[in-house]
Amino acid sequence: MQIQAIRNIAKGHDIPSSKLTKAELIRSIQKAEGNFDCFGSARDGLCDQHACSWREDCLPTPVSAKPAATKKASAKKPATAASSKAASKPAATAKPKAKPKATVKSKQK
Repeated sequence: MQIQAIRNIAKGHDIPSSKLTKAELIRSIQKAEGNFDCFGSARDGLCDQHACSWREDCLPTPVSAKPAATKKASAKKPATAASSKAASKPAATAKPKAKPKATVKSKQK
C-alpha cells in the first residue's frame, strides 16, 4: 500500500503521520483499531492474524510466488564470417621497450 493511502487512514484515526515511518504508522493504526500492533514482527514469515488488513505489506513474498524474470531478446546482429574471425583472434599486445643497460665507469687513480 502506498504511504499516502496509509497517511489518509491515519488521519481518519487522528494519528499524526508526518514523522513516522511506514511501519510505525501502520502499528499506530493497528493499535487505534483495537488490533495487535504487530506489523513487521512476524518471525520466519509466520503470522496467525489471517484477517489482518496489512498482511500483504507485512509478510515477505515467498520466492516461489514471485513471477519469473523474463529475458528481453537482444538485438544482436547475426555473426558473420568476418566478425567471427575477428573475435577468435587474440588481442594484440604491445611489447615493452627494452631499457638501455646502465654502464658503470670505473674510477682511475
